[in-house]
Amino acid sequence: MTFSRVPLLLAATAAVLAVTACGGEAGPRTAGKSSDEVATLQSAPPSVSAPASAPASAAAGPEIGAIIRPDAGSEEIRDLERIYFKCLRDNGAPSSKDGETKAGQPSPSPEKVRAAKTACAGKEPMSWLEVERRTNPEFADLLRSAAKCLKKKGFEARVVQEPELRLAYRDSGEFMRAGDTEDKCIDEAFAERIKTYR
Repeated sequence: MTFSRVPLLLAATAAVLAVTACGGEAGPRTAGKSSDEVATLQSAPPSVSAPASAPASAAAGPEIGAIIRPDAGSEEIRDLERIYFKCLRDNGAPSSKDGETKAGQPSPSPEKVRAAKTACAGKEPMSWLEVERRTNPEFADLLRSAAKCLKKKGFEARVVQEPELRLAYRDSGEFMRAGDTEDKCIDEAFAERIKTYR
């Protein structure tokens, strides 16, 4: 798994918990606005108060859990996920993703899920790129640089703002083909920031 795709795995995990908490289905991601319409991250509501220049260890606060470094391997990521899911289970909110919850078990109440997520917030795995999205006021500009890099390599990449600032492609096929190229372009655009997470 490439590190820039880690947010998708974690987003899927969060969606599973959100569906359990809300009793509904997660809606599809929308394309959102074009890169010309994207403001800087400062216009979005801040969810973390850590300074953008802080290294990863200093950026971790109550709303940022275990940070997945750019060079983290899949086993390390799975270990972080196991710790998080065990915490959720221990706090009364087992998930089908935790590897130990049996099929057919009743779903926990929304209140239990919310309480467990709050109790385990400091253990929730979060990619370094997600930390950047939440803390770096230059995130949108750096993401635009990555999109320009991808365009030079033949992809119709752009930055969209909905449901969050992220790279978007013409279709899912292009998204899948972009994998390694996207990683390289993100590495290039975020080169100085990546150093703080190693």
